[in-house]
Amino acid sequence: MFDNLRVTHYEPHAAMAPHEHAHASLNIVVAGDFEERIGRSERRYKRGHIALCPAGVTHSQTFGKSGARQIIFRPQDSWLAYLADSHMKLDDAPYTHAPAFRHLGDRLLDEIVHKDDFSALACEGILLEIVAALGRDGSAVRANPPAWLRATRDFLHANAPAQLSMSRIAGAAGRHEIHVAREFRRFYGTSVGAYARRLRTELAAQKLATTQATITEIALECGFASHAHLCREFKSHFGVTPSRYRAGNA
Repeated sequence: MFDNLRVTHYEPHAAMAPHEHAHASLNIVVAGDFEERIGRSERRYKRGHIALCPAGVTHSQTFGKSGARQIIFRPQDSWLAYLADSHMKLDDAPYTHAPAFRHLGDRLLDEIVHKDDFSALACEGILLEIVAALGRDGSAVRANPPAWLRATRDFLHANAPAQLSMSRIAGAAGRHEIHVAREFRRFYGTSVGAYARRLRTELAAQKLATTQATITEIALECGFASHAHLCREFKSHFGVTPSRYRAGNA
């Protein structure tokens, strides 16, 4: 298991020349940030990002002022098949960012650093959780969305706590509601409503980890109807209750 699992460190402001790999890899950023040019796309990664780098795809990186640390592993063929069955376009180098991957990356790093007789099994279990979470995550990018659709996605992020209607979202996009709904699902693999719900849940997770506000206060701040509403959505997304999540990030 450890033969295909490694932690890589990058110095501040370092740069990696364009290169490619013979095998696909999954990469989780556990510290720092960097910019990557992969294929014809330019991306910025930070802690909590996960990306699939397909075999034979040229890419290069430029690292930030704090450098970066990544966990890199080679996915098994059966894992790639699972992701493909989840309608993920692997050749598009899908990537995404979520508190779940930050949490899983921290757990995986801890097992690698504090290696013991049980770590191989523990790492395998965490890797499977990562692949499963990536397969479920409809925000993983499948292609290069047009500028108006990226702006629509940014609008959702900027208004995560708000109760937005499709007409308001379509108005911000300057497109018909049906066109927005169809293209959003085509490029991001999920509905606008499901994406907005996930954003509110992840905003709540951030507040749970960084503030002392009560769970009810956070629920209302993030656009949930009640404490119970947040608990239901939070457990569905993260697999734990808000209180357990807060305790694990204290």
